[in-house]
Amino acid sequence: MIGTARTIRAEAGKTLVMVGPASFELTEGEASVLGARLDSRKNIVPHGKQTPIEIHSPSSFRISLGEDASVEELDGSTIPLSWREAGSALVELGEGIAVVIGGADTGKTTLSTFLSNHLLFENRQVAVVDADIGQTDLGPPTTMAAGEVKANVTNLSQIKPSERLFIGLTSPGYAKGKVIRSIKRLVGCHANPGKTVIVNTDGWVSGSEAVLYKLQMLDELHPDITVGIGGSEISPILQAGNRTALLVASPDTIKERTRIDRKELRSLGYRKYLAGASLKTFRVDGVKIRRCLTTENLDLDRVPRAQVGNLKDAIVGFLDTDDSLQEIGILKEVVPSARTVRIWSRILNAPSKIEIGDVKLSNDGRELGHLGQ
Repeated sequence: MIGTARTIRAEAGKTLVMVGPASFELTEGEASVLGARLDSRKNIVPHGKQTPIEIHSPSSFRISLGEDASVEELDGSTIPLSWREAGSALVELGEGIAVVIGGADTGKTTLSTFLSNHLLFENRQVAVVDADIGQTDLGPPTTMAAGEVKANVTNLSQIKPSERLFIGLTSPGYAKGKVIRSIKRLVGCHANPGKTVIVNTDGWVSGSEAVLYKLQMLDELHPDITVGIGGSEISPILQAGNRTALLVASPDTIKERTRIDRKELRSLGYRKYLAGASLKTFRVDGVKIRRCLTTENLDLDRVPRAQVGNLKDAIVGFLDTDDSLQEIGILKEVVPSARTVRIWSRILNAPSKIEIGDVKLSNDGRELGHLGQ
Protein backbone atom coordinates (compact mmCIF):
# COMPACT_ATOMS: atom_id res chain seq x y z
CA MET A 1 0.00 0.00 0.00
CA ILE A 2 1.47 3.37 -1.08
CA GLY A 3 0.76 6.31 1.20
CA THR A 4 -0.46 9.87 0.78
CA ALA A 5 1.16 11.98 -1.94
CA ARG A 6 3.39 14.92 -1.09
CA THR A 7 5.61 17.32 -3.03
CA ILE A 8 9.39 17.54 -2.77
CA ARG A 9 11.91 19.77 -4.57
CA ALA A 10 15.49 19.13 -5.60
CA GLU A 11 18.19 21.30 -7.10
CA ALA A 12 20.27 20.61 -10.21
CA GLY A 13 23.23 18.33 -9.59
CA LYS A 14 21.45 16.23 -6.97
CA THR A 15 20.23 12.63 -7.14
CA LEU A 16 17.15 11.35 -5.34
CA VAL A 17 17.47 7.67 -4.48
CA MET A 18 13.98 6.28 -3.97
CA VAL A 19 13.40 2.85 -2.41
CA GLY A 20 10.01 1.24 -3.03
CA PRO A 21 7.20 0.61 -2.73
CA ALA A 22 6.74 4.14 -4.00
CA SER A 23 5.57 6.25 -6.90
CA PHE A 24 6.69 9.61 -8.25
CA GLU A 25 5.75 12.14 -10.93
CA LEU A 26 7.89 14.95 -12.28
CA THR A 27 5.77 18.12 -12.07
CA GLU A 28 8.42 20.71 -12.87
CA GLY A 29 11.99 20.76 -14.20
CA GLU A 30 14.21 18.21 -15.92
CA ALA A 31 15.33 14.86 -14.53
CA SER A 32 16.24 11.36 -15.66
CA VAL A 33 16.47 7.80 -14.39
CA LEU A 34 19.39 5.72 -15.69
CA GLY A 35 19.53 7.81 -18.86
CA ALA A 36 15.75 7.85 -19.41
CA ARG A 37 14.41 11.41 -19.48
CA LEU A 38 11.33 11.77 -17.30
CA ASP A 39 8.03 13.28 -18.36
CA SER A 40 4.87 13.92 -16.33
CA ARG A 41 3.80 10.26 -16.24
CA LYS A 42 3.66 8.39 -12.94
CA ASN A 43 6.57 6.05 -12.26
CA ILE A 44 6.35 3.06 -9.92
CA VAL A 45 9.25 1.85 -7.77
CA PRO A 46 8.43 -1.77 -6.79
CA HIS A 47 8.85 -3.08 -3.28
CA GLY A 48 12.50 -3.70 -2.45
CA LYS A 49 13.77 -1.95 -5.60
CA GLN A 50 15.51 1.41 -5.76
CA THR A 51 15.51 4.10 -8.42
CA PRO A 52 18.11 6.90 -8.81
CA ILE A 53 16.57 10.14 -10.11
CA GLU A 54 19.18 12.55 -11.50
CA ILE A 55 18.20 16.22 -11.32
CA HIS A 56 19.25 18.36 -14.32
CA SER A 57 17.43 21.58 -13.40
CA PRO A 58 15.49 22.72 -10.31
CA SER A 59 12.67 20.19 -10.16
CA SER A 60 9.53 19.29 -8.25
CA PHE A 61 8.09 15.82 -7.72
CA ARG A 62 4.85 14.47 -6.39
CA ILE A 63 5.78 11.31 -4.48
CA SER A 64 3.99 8.65 -2.48
CA LEU A 65 5.87 6.28 -0.19
CA GLY A 66 4.67 2.92 1.07
CA GLU A 67 5.71 0.99 4.15
CA ASP A 68 9.51 0.74 4.47
CA ALA A 69 9.94 3.05 1.46
CA SER A 70 12.33 6.00 1.55
CA VAL A 71 13.82 8.82 -0.50
CA GLU A 72 17.32 10.20 0.05
CA GLU A 73 18.99 13.19 -1.60
CA LEU A 74 22.64 12.80 -2.61
CA ASP A 75 25.18 15.09 -4.26
CA GLY A 76 26.14 14.36 -7.85
CA SER A 77 25.34 11.28 -9.94
CA THR A 78 25.18 7.73 -8.62
CA ILE A 79 26.05 6.31 -12.05
CA PRO A 80 29.74 5.29 -12.11
CA LEU A 81 31.90 6.75 -14.87
CA SER A 82 32.78 3.19 -15.93
CA TRP A 83 29.10 2.62 -16.86
CA ARG A 84 29.21 5.53 -19.29
CA GLU A 85 32.44 4.12 -20.75
CA ALA A 86 30.75 0.73 -21.17
CA GLY A 87 27.82 2.43 -22.90
CA SER A 88 30.21 4.13 -25.32
CA ALA A 89 31.88 0.77 -26.01
CA LEU A 90 28.53 -0.77 -26.91
CA VAL A 91 27.71 2.16 -29.20
CA GLU A 92 31.08 1.71 -30.92
CA LEU A 93 30.40 -2.02 -31.22
CA GLY A 94 27.33 -1.17 -33.29
CA GLU A 95 25.64 -4.56 -33.01
CA GLY A 96 26.09 -7.94 -31.37
CA ILE A 97 25.75 -9.62 -27.99
CA ALA A 98 26.72 -8.05 -24.66
CA VAL A 99 26.61 -10.32 -21.60
CA VAL A 100 26.45 -8.75 -18.14
CA ILE A 101 28.17 -10.86 -15.46
CA GLY A 102 28.26 -10.17 -11.71
CA GLY A 103 27.37 -11.44 -8.28
CA ALA A 104 24.11 -10.91 -6.43
CA ASP A 105 23.33 -7.30 -5.50
CA THR A 106 26.07 -5.79 -7.63
CA GLY A 107 23.71 -3.83 -9.89
CA LYS A 108 23.47 -6.07 -12.99
CA THR A 109 19.83 -5.22 -13.68
CA THR A 110 20.40 -1.50 -13.11
CA LEU A 111 23.41 -1.60 -15.42
CA SER A 112 21.41 -3.45 -18.10
CA THR A 113 18.72 -0.77 -17.86
CA PHE A 114 21.27 2.04 -18.17
CA LEU A 115 22.99 0.43 -21.17
CA SER A 116 19.63 -0.04 -22.90
CA ASN A 117 18.74 3.62 -22.46
CA HIS A 118 22.21 4.72 -23.55
CA LEU A 119 21.92 2.76 -26.79
CA LEU A 120 18.43 4.11 -27.47
CA PHE A 121 19.72 7.66 -26.95
CA GLU A 122 22.25 6.94 -29.70
CA ASN A 123 19.44 5.71 -31.97
CA ARG A 124 20.53 2.06 -31.76
CA GLN A 125 18.27 -0.98 -31.76
CA VAL A 126 18.44 -2.93 -28.51
CA ALA A 127 16.85 -5.99 -26.93
CA VAL A 128 17.24 -7.44 -23.44
CA VAL A 129 17.35 -11.08 -22.36
CA ASP A 130 16.57 -11.27 -18.64
CA ALA A 131 18.08 -14.61 -17.63
CA ASP A 132 18.16 -14.08 -13.84
CA ILE A 133 15.64 -16.84 -13.05
CA GLY A 134 15.52 -16.00 -9.34
CA GLN A 135 14.95 -12.25 -9.62
CA THR A 136 13.71 -11.70 -13.17
CA ASP A 137 11.89 -8.47 -14.06
CA LEU A 138 10.32 -9.64 -17.35
CA GLY A 139 8.27 -12.46 -15.85
CA PRO A 140 7.62 -14.53 -12.74
CA PRO A 141 10.49 -16.18 -10.84
CA THR A 142 11.60 -19.55 -12.28
CA THR A 143 11.36 -18.11 -15.82
CA MET A 144 13.41 -16.06 -18.24
CA ALA A 145 12.29 -13.74 -21.01
CA ALA A 146 13.39 -11.42 -23.79
CA GLY A 147 11.97 -8.32 -25.39
CA GLU A 148 12.89 -5.41 -27.62
CA VAL A 149 13.44 -2.08 -25.88
CA LYS A 150 11.32 0.32 -27.90
CA ALA A 151 11.36 3.28 -25.50
CA ASN A 152 13.40 4.49 -22.55
CA VAL A 153 12.69 2.53 -19.37
CA THR A 154 13.28 3.24 -15.70
CA ASN A 155 13.30 -0.49 -14.93
CA LEU A 156 13.34 -3.66 -17.02
CA SER A 157 9.79 -4.62 -15.99
CA GLN A 158 8.56 -1.94 -18.43
CA ILE A 159 9.81 -4.00 -21.39
CA LYS A 160 7.12 -6.06 -23.11
CA PRO A 161 8.51 -9.59 -23.52
CA SER A 162 8.24 -11.22 -26.92
CA GLU A 163 8.86 -14.67 -25.44
CA ARG A 164 9.08 -16.28 -22.00
CA LEU A 165 10.58 -19.67 -21.14
CA PHE A 166 9.90 -21.81 -18.09
CA ILE A 167 12.91 -23.13 -16.15
CA GLY A 168 11.13 -24.28 -13.00
CA LEU A 169 13.86 -23.38 -10.50
CA THR A 170 15.07 -20.15 -8.90
CA SER A 171 18.77 -21.08 -9.02
CA PRO A 172 20.67 -22.44 -12.04
CA GLY A 173 22.78 -24.96 -10.11
CA TYR A 174 20.64 -27.99 -11.00
CA ALA A 175 19.64 -26.75 -14.45
CA LYS A 176 22.82 -25.31 -15.94
CA GLY A 177 22.36 -26.89 -19.35
CA LYS A 178 18.71 -25.91 -19.59
CA VAL A 179 19.46 -22.31 -18.57
CA ILE A 180 22.20 -21.95 -21.19
CA ARG A 181 20.07 -23.51 -23.94
CA SER A 182 17.20 -21.19 -23.05
CA ILE A 183 19.41 -18.09 -23.13
CA LYS A 184 20.73 -19.14 -26.55
CA ARG A 185 17.19 -19.50 -27.83
CA LEU A 186 16.13 -16.06 -26.59
CA VAL A 187 19.29 -14.40 -27.90
CA GLY A 188 18.74 -16.06 -31.26
CA CYS A 189 15.28 -14.53 -31.51
CA HIS A 190 16.76 -11.02 -31.38
CA ALA A 191 20.30 -11.29 -32.76
CA ASN A 192 19.57 -9.37 -35.96
CA PRO A 193 21.87 -7.10 -37.98
CA GLY A 194 22.09 -3.65 -36.45
CA LYS A 195 20.78 -4.70 -33.04
CA THR A 196 22.54 -5.09 -29.69
CA VAL A 197 21.27 -7.85 -27.39
CA ILE A 198 22.02 -7.30 -23.70
CA VAL A 199 21.95 -10.49 -21.60
CA ASN A 200 21.33 -9.93 -17.88
CA THR A 201 22.56 -13.09 -16.13
CA ASP A 202 22.06 -14.62 -12.67
CA GLY A 203 24.31 -13.81 -9.72
CA TRP A 204 25.95 -17.24 -9.28
CA VAL A 205 29.65 -16.49 -9.84
CA SER A 206 31.53 -17.72 -6.74
CA GLY A 207 33.21 -21.13 -6.61
CA SER A 208 34.70 -23.38 -9.26
CA GLU A 209 31.34 -24.82 -10.35
CA ALA A 210 29.87 -21.35 -10.86
CA VAL A 211 32.94 -20.23 -12.83
CA LEU A 212 32.76 -23.27 -15.12
CA TYR A 213 29.03 -22.65 -15.63
CA LYS A 214 29.54 -19.03 -16.62
CA LEU A 215 32.45 -19.94 -18.91
CA GLN A 216 30.29 -22.57 -20.61
CA MET A 217 27.58 -19.94 -21.03
CA LEU A 218 30.04 -17.54 -22.67
CA ASP A 219 31.42 -20.32 -24.89
CA GLU A 220 27.89 -21.08 -26.12
CA LEU A 221 26.78 -17.46 -26.59
CA HIS A 222 29.98 -16.14 -28.21
CA PRO A 223 29.37 -12.59 -26.95
CA ASP A 224 31.00 -9.65 -28.70
CA ILE A 225 31.64 -8.11 -25.29
CA THR A 226 31.33 -9.27 -21.68
CA VAL A 227 30.64 -6.58 -19.10
CA GLY A 228 31.60 -7.62 -15.59
CA ILE A 229 30.29 -5.70 -12.62
CA GLY A 230 31.70 -5.98 -9.12
CA GLY A 231 35.12 -6.95 -7.82
CA SER A 232 37.72 -9.68 -7.87
CA GLU A 233 35.16 -12.49 -7.58
CA ILE A 234 34.45 -12.28 -11.32
CA SER A 235 38.08 -12.01 -12.46
CA PRO A 236 38.36 -15.78 -13.21
CA ILE A 237 35.40 -15.43 -15.57
CA LEU A 238 36.49 -12.23 -17.31
CA GLN A 239 40.12 -13.26 -17.73
CA ALA A 240 39.50 -16.76 -19.12
CA GLY A 241 39.58 -17.24 -22.85
CA ASN A 242 40.33 -14.77 -25.60
CA ARG A 243 37.28 -12.53 -25.10
CA THR A 244 36.65 -8.81 -25.11
CA ALA A 245 35.71 -7.89 -21.53
CA LEU A 246 35.15 -4.77 -19.47
CA LEU A 247 35.01 -4.44 -15.69
CA VAL A 248 32.72 -1.75 -14.28
CA ALA A 249 32.10 -0.62 -10.72
CA SER A 250 29.02 -1.20 -8.61
CA PRO A 251 27.24 1.99 -7.50
CA ASP A 252 27.87 3.00 -3.91
CA THR A 253 24.11 3.17 -3.36
CA ILE A 254 23.40 -0.51 -4.18
CA LYS A 255 21.56 -2.08 -1.26
CA GLU A 256 22.52 -5.63 -0.33
CA ARG A 257 19.53 -7.92 0.07
CA THR A 258 19.21 -10.75 2.56
CA ARG A 259 17.90 -14.20 1.63
CA ILE A 260 14.62 -13.16 3.24
CA ASP A 261 14.51 -10.02 1.09
CA ARG A 262 15.03 -12.06 -2.08
CA LYS A 263 12.39 -14.56 -1.05
CA GLU A 264 9.91 -11.75 -0.41
CA LEU A 265 10.65 -10.22 -3.81
CA ARG A 266 10.02 -13.59 -5.45
CA SER A 267 6.71 -13.87 -3.59
CA LEU A 268 5.65 -10.53 -5.04
CA GLY A 269 6.66 -11.77 -8.50
CA TYR A 270 4.64 -14.99 -8.21
CA ARG A 271 1.68 -13.05 -6.84
CA LYS A 272 1.70 -10.65 -9.79
CA TYR A 273 1.37 -13.49 -12.30
CA LEU A 274 -1.17 -15.41 -10.24
CA ALA A 275 -3.49 -12.43 -9.72
CA GLY A 276 -7.02 -13.41 -10.69
CA ALA A 277 -6.25 -17.13 -10.52
CA SER A 278 -8.81 -19.76 -9.53
CA LEU A 279 -8.88 -23.52 -9.23
CA LYS A 280 -9.42 -25.16 -12.61
CA THR A 281 -9.73 -28.76 -13.72
CA PHE A 282 -8.13 -29.83 -17.00
CA ARG A 283 -8.40 -33.12 -18.83
CA VAL A 284 -4.93 -34.24 -19.81
CA ASP A 285 -5.73 -36.53 -22.74
CA GLY A 286 -3.38 -35.27 -25.44
CA VAL A 287 -1.55 -32.94 -23.01
CA LYS A 288 2.14 -33.68 -22.51
CA ILE A 289 3.24 -33.47 -18.86
CA ARG A 290 6.88 -33.51 -17.77
CA ARG A 291 9.15 -32.51 -14.91
CA CYS A 292 11.36 -29.46 -15.45
CA LEU A 293 14.65 -31.37 -15.33
CA THR A 294 13.77 -34.09 -17.81
CA THR A 295 12.57 -34.29 -21.39
CA GLU A 296 10.53 -37.45 -20.77
CA ASN A 297 6.76 -37.16 -20.50
CA LEU A 298 5.04 -38.44 -17.37
CA ASP A 299 2.76 -41.43 -17.80
CA LEU A 300 0.12 -40.76 -15.13
CA ASP A 301 -0.90 -44.42 -15.08
CA ARG A 302 2.61 -45.44 -14.05
CA VAL A 303 3.42 -42.67 -11.53
CA PRO A 304 3.43 -44.10 -7.95
CA ARG A 305 0.72 -42.70 -5.70
CA ALA A 306 3.29 -41.29 -3.24
CA GLN A 307 5.02 -39.41 -6.03
CA VAL A 308 1.72 -38.01 -7.27
CA GLY A 309 1.01 -36.66 -3.78
CA ASN A 310 4.45 -35.08 -3.57
CA LEU A 311 3.70 -33.00 -6.67
CA LYS A 312 1.03 -31.03 -4.79
CA ASP A 313 1.71 -27.26 -4.68
CA ALA A 314 4.46 -27.41 -7.32
CA ILE A 315 4.70 -24.46 -9.66
CA VAL A 316 3.84 -25.39 -13.23
CA GLY A 317 4.37 -23.75 -16.58
CA PHE A 318 1.69 -23.90 -19.27
CA LEU A 319 3.58 -24.21 -22.56
CA ASP A 320 2.55 -23.94 -26.19
CA THR A 321 3.64 -26.33 -28.94
CA ASP A 322 6.93 -24.42 -29.28
CA ASP A 323 7.66 -24.69 -25.52
CA SER A 324 7.09 -20.96 -24.97
CA LEU A 325 5.55 -20.09 -21.60
CA GLN A 326 1.93 -18.95 -21.62
CA GLU A 327 1.14 -18.76 -17.89
CA ILE A 328 2.24 -20.22 -14.58
CA GLY A 329 0.07 -22.08 -12.09
CA ILE A 330 0.19 -24.19 -8.93
CA LEU A 331 -0.53 -27.91 -9.19
CA LYS A 332 -3.13 -28.92 -6.61
CA GLU A 333 -4.13 -32.45 -7.53
CA VAL A 334 -3.43 -35.17 -10.06
CA VAL A 335 -6.21 -37.73 -10.62
CA PRO A 336 -4.79 -40.45 -12.90
CA SER A 337 -8.03 -42.47 -12.95
CA ALA A 338 -10.00 -39.49 -14.28
CA ARG A 339 -7.17 -38.27 -16.52
CA THR A 340 -7.41 -34.82 -14.94
CA VAL A 341 -5.27 -32.31 -13.07
CA ARG A 342 -6.46 -29.48 -10.84
CA ILE A 343 -4.35 -26.33 -11.06
CA TRP A 344 -4.56 -22.89 -9.46
CA SER A 345 -4.09 -20.53 -12.41
CA ARG A 346 -5.66 -17.82 -14.49
CA ILE A 347 -5.30 -19.73 -17.77
CA LEU A 348 -8.64 -20.73 -19.28
CA ASN A 349 -7.93 -23.52 -21.73
CA ALA A 350 -5.81 -26.64 -21.44
CA PRO A 351 -2.39 -26.02 -23.03
CA SER A 352 -0.35 -28.32 -25.24
CA LYS A 353 2.15 -29.03 -22.48
CA ILE A 354 2.42 -28.72 -18.70
CA GLU A 355 5.87 -28.59 -17.15
CA ILE A 356 6.19 -29.19 -13.40
CA GLY A 357 8.78 -27.05 -11.64
CA ASP A 358 10.82 -27.68 -8.51
CA VAL A 359 9.40 -24.88 -6.32
CA LYS A 360 6.33 -25.37 -4.12
CA LEU A 361 4.01 -22.38 -3.64
CA SER A 362 1.01 -21.32 -1.62
CA ASN A 363 -1.88 -19.69 -3.48
CA ASP A 364 -0.67 -16.26 -2.39
CA GLY A 365 2.82 -16.80 -3.83
CA ARG A 366 4.78 -17.81 -0.73
CA GLU A 367 7.51 -20.40 -1.31
CA LEU A 368 6.84 -23.57 0.69
CA GLY A 369 9.96 -25.51 -0.24
CA HIS A 370 10.97 -27.82 -3.06
CA LEU A 371 9.72 -31.11 -4.45
CA GLY A 372 12.55 -32.99 -2.84
CA GLN A 373 11.63 -31.68 0.64
